[in-house]
Amino acid sequence: MNKFKRVYIKEELVALTGDHRSAIILNQLIYWSERVRDIEEFIEEEKHRDGCSRELTKGWFAKTSEELAKETLTHMAPATMRRYLKKLVIGGWLNERPNPIDKRDHTKQYRVSIANIQKDLQKLGYTLQD
Repeated sequence: MNKFKRVYIKEELVALTGDHRSAIILNQLIYWSERVRDIEEFIEEEKHRDGCSRELTKGWFAKTSEELAKETLTHMAPATMRRYLKKLVIGGWLNERPNPIDKRDHTKQYRVSIANIQKDLQKLGYTLQD
């Protein structure tokens, strides 16, 4: 028997992003950021970010727009999902890059900026909760 999929809408992420779809997508990206192989190093890198633009090397994961649309139960077209992802990048809550090893792989890699999310949530009177 297949497990049913779940999506969560967090009030604090709706307040941060301004809409429920962006909040769902950001929450799913946070979910994946907690499951990267280098989670300990990612957490340390986030703790020591001081606003400078040093290279971010930990916590990256690859996701296609199609995968995210299925996982978030939004079933958006790939172009629509990319617009939502771009909004999160512009907001400073998500980093995006091409595959640095295989230039032929066009799947984007993402890294959630927990530090920026927490900082911006704090300005709004919220904290990031489980």
